[in-house]
Amino acid sequence: LEFAMRTAILLLASLASASGFSGARPSATVIKRFSARSNRIGASLPLGRREFATTGLAAGILPSVLASNEVWAAGEQTVLVAGATGKTGRLVCRELCALGGTKVLAGVRSEKKAKEIGLECATAVHLDVSETADKMAASLQGVDTVVCALGFVPGNPLKMNQAAHAVDNEGTCRLVDACGVAGVKKFVLITSILTDGRAWGQEKSPGFQITNAFGGVLDEKLFAEKYLRASKLEYTIVRPAGLRDEIDGELAFSGENTLNSGEVSRLNVARVCAAAALTPASANKVVEIVESSTGTPKDKWFA
Repeated sequence: LEFAMRTAILLLASLASASGFSGARPSATVIKRFSARSNRIGASLPLGRREFATTGLAAGILPSVLASNEVWAAGEQTVLVAGATGKTGRLVCRELCALGGTKVLAGVRSEKKAKEIGLECATAVHLDVSETADKMAASLQGVDTVVCALGFVPGNPLKMNQAAHAVDNEGTCRLVDACGVAGVKKFVLITSILTDGRAWGQEKSPGFQITNAFGGVLDEKLFAEKYLRASKLEYTIVRPAGLRDEIDGELAFSGENTLNSGEVSRLNVARVCAAAALTPASANKVVEIVESSTGTPKDKWFA
């Protein structure tokens, strides 16, 4: 079912991008990405810091990105990943762990699950966005940057609107408030392409309509984006195209409200988020990412 759903979304979005669209501009909207396949990367065997230091994750794309931008010294930064047990969140943790000097915290509701999926390289801390901002702030003391990989998981079709609102809107906004209380400096938020689709005439596009049919999730995510941008936190908003497990193409960056179709691997999303968390050049920017035949040079990721 998931595979069929994703295939339909991508096919329709591709057709949409070839035709053009128009429509009225409304108020707040938001989106959620759904992956079809099981995350084989995210379900891999547990890896600690030592193992990561010898893998391609540590020696490959991420260090060269950080080397090509002004970056805070490793060890000076404490980064917490909210939604760390999710398919993308766990990869963000592992990418940050690969740096070897940054203190990585995995914000989770279940420490047991964090151990089961192999997040020993990060320190698990309790974080539940259904709790109050003041209560969450206790887990954020001493944190410099939060990477938010939260997103509701579709379940009961009669409760999807409620679930999307609780996680992608209210939960994320409460986490932003908690960061303000705790003195967190930066917030990296993962949303999606077409999150602000209404603003550039994409609300009638198949990609927008099909995705937003899942609990109005695009509307909920847009509200959270606007809430973050209105806060006093430094932010980076990462909007990936459709998520998949395997890398298939070069990682390409695009400007805000420019992509309406395509795919990108969760691993590349994680790499971008890890770089955004530690790179000052990413401050107060919105980037949209996709994999294509032509990629963006690493030193231009946040240019």
